[in-house]
Amino acid sequence: MKKTIILSTLLFSSLLADGLEYKGNIGFQSSYIDHDIAGKREQQNALRLELELKQKTANGQMVFSGEAIVDTEDKERRYIDVNDLYYKHDFENSDLLIGRNTRFWGAMEFYNHTDVFNTKDWRDNPFDYDAKIGANNIAYRHYFENSELAFIAKVGQERQRVQDQESVNNFMPPNYSDKLETQKSKNRPTVYVKYAGSAEETQFDYAVIYQNGYDEQRYLAPKGASLHQNAYLVDKVMAYATLVSGETIYKTELAYTKSDDEHVSDYAQYSVGVEHTLYGVWGKSDLGLLAEYYKYDDKESSKLGAKDFGNLFQDDVTLGFRLTLNDGSDSDVLGGLSIDQDNHEKLLFVEYNTRLFEKYKLGLSYQHLEPKSGSRFKELDSAMVEFGYYF
Repeated sequence: MKKTIILSTLLFSSLLADGLEYKGNIGFQSSYIDHDIAGKREQQNALRLELELKQKTANGQMVFSGEAIVDTEDKERRYIDVNDLYYKHDFENSDLLIGRNTRFWGAMEFYNHTDVFNTKDWRDNPFDYDAKIGANNIAYRHYFENSELAFIAKVGQERQRVQDQESVNNFMPPNYSDKLETQKSKNRPTVYVKYAGSAEETQFDYAVIYQNGYDEQRYLAPKGASLHQNAYLVDKVMAYATLVSGETIYKTELAYTKSDDEHVSDYAQYSVGVEHTLYGVWGKSDLGLLAEYYKYDDKESSKLGAKDFGNLFQDDVTLGFRLTLNDGSDSDVLGGLSIDQDNHEKLLFVEYNTRLFEKYKLGLSYQHLEPKSGSRFKELDSAMVEFGYYF
């Protein structure tokens, strides 16, 4: 109720402001899931509303973005969430952001292990890595000629709520509780220092990030009769880069994490990828061919690692394609197959998106998950249709 009141007040005051920019969409999602999991539903239907507001000021701007989801069966997916609510003040060669926001880091197409700023939103879609929960932070960024340096302090840790027990997207045992245990104070800041730049002559973009604070990953441990998430402290160094050479894009992401928790192993992550575009393969259509490799390397086998965290990308090769039709409806198709070289887990997916009558969008997607025996995840096939009005 409190969030609803805040949202309503913000919307009312914003509508009275001059120079307001807004965009959003309202639509529905309908999914059918084929599985053999006892006690789980085979359908999921929900209405969605997404809204973004921007109000310019004399020296900056105020930004709001939020979403509302109303699921017809799942009571846990009936909520309003504010992902972005911040003020950014612009100086001559820098800016200062204060509030709540989401950030997107990384270079790879299918999975970004350097995208660690926000907690993932499992109530929305645990397989959508862009589904995030906003984080409270203050950030100062200074611009140079071809680069920038940012200092970010995030305060607070978001709880990861899940869909109800009858949803196939809830992989947790029945005694899971979204109450979060933290190694130190919950409000202990997580600090990031990020340097990013580009070399226009070679079309090379890069970023290097240092993190000190709570890791994005969390492990499960019993507390009384419940199973709680535990957030632990780390020192982490990350980098990602892209290089464009003709019709080919080369990508990489690197990270090393030193754990401050005696139960969690230090670990390294790295990924490399290439995307080559064939122009005009079918009329005006362009075809992009993608290949990516991901590796999660535990340094101490006696401690918690990738398998304990349920990470799907442990030693995976992903092959995919992107077909851009270049039509008046902005139609495109993206698909891929990811195979774990160690345990042969498979993830197959394909999605199609198009615009109808300028203001409407249609999305169709299919996904097949074939996990290893004994995994927290179960084998399933899911098909989804999304339809929405965009304004």
